[in-house]
Amino acid sequence: MDERRKNDRIDAYDVGLTAINGIDDQRLGIIGNLSPGGMMLITTRELYADGILQLKIDVPAELGSGLISMGVKILWCTPANSPNEFWAGLETIDLSPGDSNSLQKLLDRLASSAQ
Repeated sequence: MDERRKNDRIDAYDVGLTAINGIDDQRLGIIGNLSPGGMMLITTRELYADGILQLKIDVPAELGSGLISMGVKILWCTPANSPNEFWAGLETIDLSPGDSNSLQKLLDRLASSAQ
């Protein structure tokens, strides 16, 4: 397998980061792991490779506040080990400077709590 990640992913599943569709505000799923360059999403929707999504990450108050908005490209989607669930690999393609700073602060908090 060609490993193309530029950043190490940080486990985010246990903190319950929710991904929300930025177009219709519907919940897409829970973020399994996260980095500035992308994420693995656990979702009940089958997503299709090469699709583009506008996502909002709902950050719990104890880890920050508000939403982090980003554009992502769907790289892959595969059935998960649980019925009616999918794992999807998403690549970050658009992130404002303010949201980039918020994401980095979130990642720093997640990394420090994992130690």
